[in-house]
Amino acid sequence: MGIYRKIFWPLDTKYIIMKVDYGRLKWEEEKEKREKKALENHARLSKLFKEDRFAFERERKRMIDEIINSVEDEEQKNRLRAFQESWDKKMRGAGSRRNRFVLAQTLFWEHFHETWQPAIQKFNYLLNNKQSIKNPNP
Repeated sequence: MGIYRKIFWPLDTKYIIMKVDYGRLKWEEEKEKREKKALENHARLSKLFKEDRFAFERERKRMIDEIINSVEDEEQKNRLRAFQESWDKKMRGAGSRRNRFVLAQTLFWEHFHETWQPAIQKFNYLLNNKQSIKNPNP
């Protein structure tokens, strides 16, 4: 999505035609708006966390439900709800703030090594084999 514009050089009658991509410009402006909104939301949640933990927890759960409810596939919604419930249950059992942080790190890396890394390796294998089939002599 772009428009071609004539750009005149000073002191000359020649011009060049330059393609101006308004879609990209619009995306950049929207990105800045999203970033500003995210920073404002973060500041609001941070303040809420410090002042009223109960209200913060309600807002956190509301935001999570909003994301889960935005998913169209019912099966995916159920998996996300089950995952969130198991996450919340594990975090409640962690105890202190430090223990929750360590548990969150442990769960993240465990999930990475057991789920993401094998999937990435499989995808890489499929891509490389597909390339070698298309072009056996790179």
